[in-house]
Amino acid sequence: MGKVFKIFGAALERMNAYLQEHDGRYSAIREKVLEQACMLPQPFTAEHLENACQSDGVSTGTIYNCLQLFLDAQIIHATKRQKGHQATEYELITGNSIRMQRICQKCGRTTNFRSPAIDYIIREQKTQSFFMQHYTLLLYGECRKCKMLELKAQKKAKA
Repeated sequence: MGKVFKIFGAALERMNAYLQEHDGRYSAIREKVLEQACMLPQPFTAEHLENACQSDGVSTGTIYNCLQLFLDAQIIHATKRQKGHQATEYELITGNSIRMQRICQKCGRTTNFRSPAIDYIIREQKTQSFFMQHYTLLLYGECRKCKMLELKAQKKAKA
């Protein structure tokens, strides 16, 4: 719970700084939605966040407005997924976060992976005019299960 509290504190600080810089106003509802977003398993969808905020009576419109605010304030980032229907997943940006994922375009299955070689190459891309804070690498293709099902279907069709 201490890690969540630390992440929430940093996210709240970033949101308040953004609101102050852009003449926005603080609201307890925004803070509650941000707190729930920090407590959700990452990544999450708008529907997950709405369900988490349901007991507080937060409307769907407020959830989407808060998500846009969090995106603008660079508290979260969004990834569009194709899982039978278009879905957007959100994930907190926490410090020097690194995210590498494989995404199956057939079933939507997502798996995380780490590659020290890729990480090294990306981190070595230093320039004097750019200071990287975090990165995301998304690989799109077919998972083994979907590929095997496809090959079985092709064999069956030939027989």
